[in-house]
Amino acid sequence: MNKLQKITCALSGICLTTLTLAGCSNTPTQGHQTSNQPNTSTSGKTVTIGYVDWDEDVAASYLWKDILTEKGYSVQLQSLDAGPLFSGLSEGGVDVFFDTWLPVTHQTYMTRYGSNLANLGKWYQGQTQEGFAVPSYVTDVTSIGDLKKHAAEFGNQIVGIDPGAGEMQLAAKAVSDYGLGMQLVQSSSPAMLSALQKAYSEHKPIVVTMWSPHWAVTKYHLKYLSDPKGDFGKPGWIQTEANKNWASSNAQVSQWIKNFKLTPQQLGSLEEDINSGPSKDQGVKKWISDNQNLVNSWLK
Repeated sequence: MNKLQKITCALSGICLTTLTLAGCSNTPTQGHQTSNQPNTSTSGKTVTIGYVDWDEDVAASYLWKDILTEKGYSVQLQSLDAGPLFSGLSEGGVDVFFDTWLPVTHQTYMTRYGSNLANLGKWYQGQTQEGFAVPSYVTDVTSIGDLKKHAAEFGNQIVGIDPGAGEMQLAAKAVSDYGLGMQLVQSSSPAMLSALQKAYSEHKPIVVTMWSPHWAVTKYHLKYLSDPKGDFGKPGWIQTEANKNWASSNAQVSQWIKNFKLTPQQLGSLEEDINSGPSKDQGVKKWISDNQNLVNSWLK
C-alpha cells in the first residue's frame, strides 16, 4: 500500500469512527432532553402572595403558604406597601392578597385596579374598625376632637404606620378635619407597636393609628377615640383579591380560598400562635395541627 492509500484509509477510519460516535451519542442525548421537558401536571404550580405587614395579613398569608406548600405548590411571599401591592396584583407580579379592607380603607386602590382583579370572598367573620386609639388609662381623651387640647401630653404627635397604608390616608384627613395640629408620624406596624409597648410599660400617654382585628387592642387595653365626623368610616370587612387572569387559570386554588373563613376567636388564636412560636412557620404549623378539621373544610 503506497503512502496515498494509507492516508486515505486513515481518513476513512476517522470519519467512520466519528459518525459512529455521533450516532451512538445522539440517541441518549435526545432521550435525556425529552426527560427534562416540563411536567405539564405540575407546571405553573407557583403562587405569589403579597402581604402588608399587618398582623392579620401576615397570619393569613403564612397560613396559606403552609397549606399550599403541603399541596405541592411553590409559594413566594412578598412584603409590600399597599400601593405597590395593588399595582403588582393588577399587573400579575402578585397573584393573591388576603387583606383588602372595604368599603373605605382600600377603596381608592379598588377603584383604580379593580377591573383587573377577582374577588375571592370575605374571610374574616367579624367587623373591622380603624381609628385613633389610646390606652384605657388615658381617661381625659375619649374623642378625636379631645386630642387638640391635650396634644402636648402626647408629644404633639400621633404614631402611625407605613405611609402607603389606606388607614394613613384616613388618619391624615382626620388630623386636618379636626384641626389637631399634631404630627402624624409615618413609620411601620412593628415600629408603631414598639412605641406603644414602651409607652404602655411606662404608663405614658400615646395615641396610635389602630385597626381591628388586632391582638394589641386586647393586650394593651386600648380604646378607640370616637369619630363624630366619620373620617374613618363605618365598620367594614376584609376580603381576598386575586389577579383576574391568575384566578381564572387556577380555579382549584381559587375555590379553596373562597372557602376560607375565620372567626375573630380563630384569627386571634392563629396570631397568638404565630407571635409566641419560635418562627412564623412553626406557629402556623401548630395552629393547623390544632385546627385540622377546619383547614380540611376549606380544601373541598
